[in-house]
Parts: sequence; structure tokens; C-alpha cells
Amino acid sequence: MRLWKKKPALGIGIGVGVMGALALAFRYGVKRAARQPIPDAISPAIFATRVARTSFGEMIYHVSGSGAPLVFLHGVFLGASSYEWSRVYPRFVMDHEVIVPDIIGFGESERPPTQMDAGDYVTAIAEFLQEVCGGEKPVVIASGLTAGLSLLLAARHPELLSQLIVFLPTGLKEAGKWRAMGILALSGIPGLRQFVYRNYLARPPFIRAWLTRFALTNPESLTEEMVSILSTCAMQYGAEHAILGFLRGRLAFPIDQRLRDVPVPVHILWPDQAVGFSPEGGASLCRKLPRGSLEVLPGCGILAALENPDVLESAIVRFLQGDLSATS
Repeated sequence: MRLWKKKPALGIGIGVGVMGALALAFRYGVKRAARQPIPDAISPAIFATRVARTSFGEMIYHVSGSGAPLVFLHGVFLGASSYEWSRVYPRFVMDHEVIVPDIIGFGESERPPTQMDAGDYVTAIAEFLQEVCGGEKPVVIASGLTAGLSLLLAARHPELLSQLIVFLPTGLKEAGKWRAMGILALSGIPGLRQFVYRNYLARPPFIRAWLTRFALTNPESLTEEMVSILSTCAMQYGAEHAILGFLRGRLAFPIDQRLRDVPVPVHILWPDQAVGFSPEGGASLCRKLPRGSLEVLPGCGILAALENPDVLESAIVRFLQGDLSATS
């Protein structure tokens, strides 16, 4: 105001500039993003691509093999998709029917404008399992926030799965970690959220920085394929709805309160190098599960399925074979 009184012409100029920036944000925020083809590397060639229908839209999934079903569920992050598990799940097709979906709002699945909450995602996953598993109870393998949602699924619908393997499960009790990005998501200026998402968060430079500084333990593990697939998935039309809902806390839920209600065996895989996640967090969750076990994975970070697939495969095989000698 002091500047405005002393130099009204300069104040008017600044005001016009701000209004112009907001108009530009609105223009690009509401502009429909160009549809980009998702790279074939999201899924191995031996997997067929199919569609399942849920109350919240269609879920695309990849399937191959025969035997007892294994369902792999990816986590929730920028550009998330079934690609997260693509270096692990092909190794199980000789003994299992392997089923790998993109959850609603991510990858090639439907990306509805409505921001879903944790209960909505549990419902969608439950409907997916009912449709694709033909009445068999699969072993569900999930990561990150979706691992937390899978625990909630097991509490509500234990009849839909036989066992659960969860990698770094969270209910976003640690939501403060996302506060800085959440401020952007909570902005009430029309179009600004979409503008920031499309022109900053979903772009390769931001995703590359997130991978090297936060998700991977060794920056040399980064590949251009990772950056390409994550950024392409993040830039799909409507992809911002799910991730902005996540940043606003729509998917947060008190995971600790439901663990006593999970009757199926649960094996927790906890990476010891995940930034901001102490192994004690995994031990605390394990103690609250009626049939829980814990295995700490050395040298692994948040995206161990892409960075250390051999470690994840070995841990999953041990659990499936009943060898829990490495667990606590």
C-alpha cells in the first residue's frame, strides 16, 4: 500500500502483471492436456491387457500365467502406474496367474475428475478383485499408500484375499511431509492448481529430481525409461485429479486403528533407506497385526521394486514358500 501511494503507476503495473499471470494460469490450467501414448515398457510383452469395471470407472490391468493368483498394486505418487512392479512381477508367471492393474486415477485406467477418498479406493479395489479373480482368493502385494489401503481392504473384506504382502505401508499419518506441496494443491485460485501440476510437478525435471533425491537410494539407478514413463503417465489428461486429491489429504486415514481387524496373514517389507520412514514404523505396525511378520530390506528405498527388484522378488518368494527365517 505504501508503494501504491508513493508510485501509483508502478502499483497499477504490478497489479496488471499479477492479473495477467493469473489469467495465463487459468488459460493453461483449464486447457485440455494433449493425450500422449504411454510407452510399451509399462508392461512386458507376454502380458495381455484387459479392462475391469468398477463403480468409479474402468481399470486397465495386465495378466499372464496360470495358477494361484497374485495381484500387484502400485503406490500413489507422481506418474504412478503398474510400471512400478514391472521388474518384479514377470518372474512369477511360471507358477501363478499374475494380475497387475493401474488403480483408478493412474496409468492407463480411468481418471475421474472427482477426488476419491480412501474408502472409495478400497471399494474400487474390492470390486476389481471380485471381477478378475473368479472367486479365488489372491495374494495381494501392494506398496506405499496403496499398501495401507490394502490393509484397510483386508479389514473390511477379508473374504477377498488369502494373504497380504505390503511394502512400506502408510495411511498418510505422516502427511506433514507433503505440506509444502499441499499448499499448492489447496490454492483456491481457479486453474492455478492445474497450471502448477502440468507445468511443474508433472514435468521430467521435477520427476527426475524427486527420483534422485527422494525415491532412489542410488542416483545412478536412475534411467531415462523411469523418467519417461512416470512423466508420460503424470501428463495424461485427468491425471492431476488423483494426485492433487492425495496432496490435499483426501487419501489419509488412521491405519493404526484398523490393524486389529485384519484376520489374514500380513508380511511387511520395510526398506531401511526410505527417506523419512524409520524401520521402527514397520515394527510398530507389525505388533498391532494379529498375524503379522516383518522383514527389513537392506539397501532399499521407496522405489525398491524398480531399483532393487531382486531383493523384492526374494522376499516375496520366501513368504510364499513359508520361509520366515529372515523376519522378525
